Amino acid sequence: MNQITAINLLKNSGLTVFGMDNDFIYFQDPACIFPAFDTLFHYAWIVIMVLTAIMLFGWAVLYIKNGVKIDTLFSNAKSLVLILCVLALAKPIVNVIYGDNLFAKQCETKQVSMSAVQELLDLRNKTLKKSDFYENFEVLDSGVIYNE
Repeated sequence: MNQITAINLLKNSGLTVFGMDNDFIYFQDPACIFPAFDTLFHYAWIVIMVLTAIMLFGWAVLYIKNGVKIDTLFSNAKSLVLILCVLALAKPIVNVIYGDNLFAKQCETKQVSMSAVQELLDLRNKTLKKSDFYENFEVLDSGVIYNE
């Protein structure tokens, strides 16, 4: 089997392929949820920081328009410090709840032999018709061919 074909089939099935040698294909464990947590917290951090920037901009416009009152300034500063402290403690809190250092854990690298992949492909080709493969299609161009 062609190595590029094997890697494309695994990537199309949703696996993260790290590499391949003559005997094995190496890919990330598909049951690992740590990258999903890290991505979720990354996007949540970006959204919260954008909302914080909008809040700071609103306070600046309010203070320019109405003037600064010292009691509202301290109240708003207290709210901002509380928000930023919660944001700074979000990852350590998740680490305490779920274990040591959740985001530093790496997913296990799995390997499968090329002979096993070839057996699975042979089984697929035996049980399915050629028209059942969604990744195989023909492109027909009925346009005019121009010769120079």
